[in-house]
Amino acid sequence: MVDFSGQDDVQISVHGEGHAQSPAERATVSLAVSFDGDDRRNVRDRSAATLAVCIESIAVLHDPAAGPVVDWAADDVQVWAERPWNSEGAQLPLVYHSRAQLTATFSDVRRLSVWLEDAASQDGVNVGGITWAVTDLTRRELEARAQRDAVAHAVDKASVYAACSVSAGAHPSSCRSRRSRTRSPAGKTPGCSPWPRVPPSIWRPLPSASTSPSTCGSRRARRGYRRTRRRPTLR
Repeated sequence: MVDFSGQDDVQISVHGEGHAQSPAERATVSLAVSFDGDDRRNVRDRSAATLAVCIESIAVLHDPAAGPVVDWAADDVQVWAERPWNSEGAQLPLVYHSRAQLTATFSDVRRLSVWLEDAASQDGVNVGGITWAVTDLTRRELEARAQRDAVAHAVDKASVYAACSVSAGAHPSSCRSRRSRTRSPAGKTPGCSPWPRVPPSIWRPLPSASTSPSTCGSRRARRGYRRTRRRPTLR
């Protein structure tokens, strides 16, 4: 926002934005194995057997360096029971539930599609969802690119505002920019100044406080002059 309300010194604050995008490099899929029944051991054994098949198929593809599975994890089979009620208000026999969860991170999307189709076709397997991401190195590169674009955007906007203020008769004394929400770990953007300045060609130095009130451009100096005036004595 720029204010030209009769003041010679104008401070300009701008907000720059930058965006960067890249194709996903990692896909983390989560699936759950669950069964229900009236026999606790049977329910647990069915979940454990299906989970073992899924783990075996993931372990064959696991390679942290080359992929296609760079990481995976599986939970133990959990079993619990509940006693439901029917529509007439009578309590029914116990019903046992078993559940186990498996997550795997793929670096090859095509291999993920093939594996997921085979795994989801098994009885008791439910796919929870897929989370897409990029590597840490790519994320840092995208953040730096977005920060550089945000600073350049802020500088362009500040230059336009400063040029308009000069044509309107005001003289900017400083110009600040607020960068985008994306920041590097150190809080600075490599190769970019954190506070872009107005081009020196449109600067005008502010007069000192000792200048007469008719030519003084400092509000502090004008206030100080008014404080030293004396009211005339009426006789």
